[in-house]
Amino acid sequence: MAKREATHVIIRTWLFPGDRQVDNMDWLSESINFLVVNAVAPFLYVARLDQRIYWLYLFVALLLAAWIFIHKGSEKKSVRPVSSLHRLKEFGSFCFPKEVYGHTSAKIDYLFFIINRIAFPWLIAPLIVGVPIVSHISNLFFTQFSFLIGLMGHAGLADKIFFTLCSLIIMDAALYVSHYLQHHVPFLWEFHKVHHSAEVLTPITVYRMHPVDDLLTGSLASIAIGFLTGLFQILYSEGLGLFTVAGLNIGLFAFYVFGYNLRHSHIWLPYHPVVSHIFISPAQHQMHHSINPLHFNRNLGFVFAFWDWIARTLYVPMQREEIVFGILDKDSRDYSSIHRLYWRPFVRAYKHLPRINQKKQN
Repeated sequence: MAKREATHVIIRTWLFPGDRQVDNMDWLSESINFLVVNAVAPFLYVARLDQRIYWLYLFVALLLAAWIFIHKGSEKKSVRPVSSLHRLKEFGSFCFPKEVYGHTSAKIDYLFFIINRIAFPWLIAPLIVGVPIVSHISNLFFTQFSFLIGLMGHAGLADKIFFTLCSLIIMDAALYVSHYLQHHVPFLWEFHKVHHSAEVLTPITVYRMHPVDDLLTGSLASIAIGFLTGLFQILYSEGLGLFTVAGLNIGLFAFYVFGYNLRHSHIWLPYHPVVSHIFISPAQHQMHHSINPLHFNRNLGFVFAFWDWIARTLYVPMQREEIVFGILDKDSRDYSSIHRLYWRPFVRAYKHLPRINQKKQN
C-alpha cells in the first residue's frame, strides 16, 4: 500500500509540477522510500506467497527432489554400505550441482532477476493493463444488458468454486495465447529468446524474462481475468469472490506448491501420460527449453496441458530424454551479459519490421 501511494505521489509530481498540494519534501521522502522498498523487494520474494520462489514452494520442490533421489538410489545396487553423511552429501550434489548453480548462465540469471525486479514497478507495472480497470469496463459493458443483472441470484459455495476454477482456466488460456505468440511471431520471439537462452535451469530462471515479455503476458492475463470478473459481478446480485490464499487463486497456489520449481531445474519429474494431457509436468517444461528440433514450440501451457493438446503442440515423453538447454543462435554473445539481454532484442526485433515497410513500398 505504501509503495502504491509513493508511486501516485511521484507520478502526480511529474505530471503536475506546479501542484502546490505536493510538497517537495513529501515527494523526496516518498521517492526515497519507493527506491528503498523496490531495492529490497527481490531479496524478500522467498517470504512472499504470491511469488514463485516463496519458501514453501521451494521446500516442497526439495521434498520431491529427495523422493526422486531416494527412488533413483534404490535402483542402484550398492555392494558397500553407505553412511548417512555420505548420502546427504550426494543429495546436496544431486540438488545443487556446481556445474548448474555456478554456471555463467545461472550467474546472469541471479543478477538479471535483481535488476528486473527492481525496475519492474517503475518501467513495466504502470504499462500493464490492470485487472480492476478491465473489470470495471467489462462491468459497464454488461450492465447494458439488463437481463444479465443478478441473473444468477445469490452466490453459493458451488458458484464460488466455479468462479475460482473459471478464473484459473481463463488466466491459463491467456498465458497460453501469449506464449504461443511469443514463439510464432518473429518480432516477439526475439524478446522471448532471452528466457530460452538460459543454458542451465534454476528456480531463478523463471524471472529471466525481458520486460517486453512481461508486458505482453501481464496485459493479456489481466484483460482475460478482468473481463471474466466483470461478467460474474453482473450475473450475481451481490457480486462474487473466489477462493484465495493470501490473495492468490487457490488453484494457482496448489500448482505452485506441488513441484512448480522443478520446472526450471535439472531434476526430471514426469507425470503419467494421461495426467500429462491435463497438466504440464516439470519434465514437459524442461523439454520446452530443449534445443532439439523435435521439442521446438512444444508444451507452451503454464498450468494446463489440454491447450497444447487442442493446438497439437503437446509433447509427452514416454521415457527419460537427454536434454540440452538453450537456443540455436548464431550469435550467442547477445545473451552473454546483462546489458545485451536488455537492448539486443530490440535491435534484432527491428530487423523484422523493414519487411513490412518494403511491402508497403511495393
